[in-house]
Amino acid sequence: MATRRPAQELIAEIDGKIAYHNECIKKLQVRKDALSQPRKTRTRKTSMRKAIEAVKESGLAPDEVLAMLKKVKPAKG
Repeated sequence: MATRRPAQELIAEIDGKIAYHNECIKKLQVRKDALSQPRKTRTRKTSMRKAIEAVKESGLAPDEVLAMLKKVKPAKG
């Protein structure tokens, strides 16, 4: 025959389960918020756009920029 547990013990067990699930919900909410925010990625397109803007601001002629680029080889790695 099964023994009955006191009501206080059952309430404490339920409270523990509620606390556990509330923690799980908080973690899921953080993950959801992270997914809903746009990522800040830097693409090649934006990098090239910044490079072109810098060249325009420098006031150099396109031929001068090309000559400088041929002199300097980019470092790989």
